[in-house]
Order: sequence, then C-alpha cells, then structure tokens
Amino acid sequence: MATVVDSTQEPLPAPSVLSIAATELDLGGVTVEAAMLGLAHEISLPDAELIQVGNTVFVGHRGKKGQKTKMVGRAFNVDTARNFVNNYVKYLTVLQEKGITHYSIDFDGDELVPIAKAVGKRVYELGIRTSLGTLEGGVGHRVFFLLEPTTEKVAA
Repeated sequence: MATVVDSTQEPLPAPSVLSIAATELDLGGVTVEAAMLGLAHEISLPDAELIQVGNTVFVGHRGKKGQKTKMVGRAFNVDTARNFVNNYVKYLTVLQEKGITHYSIDFDGDELVPIAKAVGKRVYELGIRTSLGTLEGGVGHRVFFLLEPTTEKVAA
C-alpha cells in the first residue's frame, strides 16, 4: 500500500517526499539508494526545475535552445488524491506564469488515469488543454498539456 501523507495535516520537505516516493516505485531492480543518487544528479542538471506543491514534488526539464517554452516532467507524490489534483493544477498555473506553453508527463500503469482526467477537467477553465494517450505497448500513459500564456501571479 502506498504511503499517503495529507499535506494539509503534515507538510513534508521535498527530500522526504522524494525518499518516500522512491521506496514505493518499481525501480526495475535498481536500489533505492542508486535511484536517489540518480535523481540528485538529475535535479542538478542546468535544465532541471524542482517545484514542490503540497506533498508533491515536480521535476521538469525545459527544452533546449529554441524549445525553452516546452517542458517534460515527472511527479513524485505522497499526498492524498484530492490534494494531488489540487497540487497539479497549482503547478500547471506556475508553469503558465513561467511562460511554458507545452508540458508532458509519462506514467506507468492505469492507477493515475483518474487523476489525469480530474486534472484535465479542472484546468480547462484556466486555458489549459489536455490530451491523454496510451504509450506503445500499452504499459503506460502520456499526458500532454497545452498552456495558454497568462499574466496572473499564482503562489506555488
């Protein structure tokens, strides 16, 4: 069973969120320690951005040179499902503020499909369009977000 820590009751620091999430991921035979070292390296890359909202940590990578408004990312979550949806909506509005116009994220399995659909419904009114697709082989999904630029300021 996945660890859930309600951020409205117990906000966790980013390292704790990442550590808890890493212990519960299918790492394909990689040790948690090796995965954490790899993640530490990844978030130190110049194109990486780490943003925490609630008990969800988002790691994103901006595109190269002419693609700076595009980003791919991952989410590490230990928050409740409702908070995860709220956290995701807040994160996407932060990306909008930063001028990101295209964002995508992949995830394995089907358990996050309802979350992706709930986020899609919530962000539509913010000028964000979504598309959910199944990856080749049917083992995972990709969510594309098309973000309209905004001038409003939203706190993370």
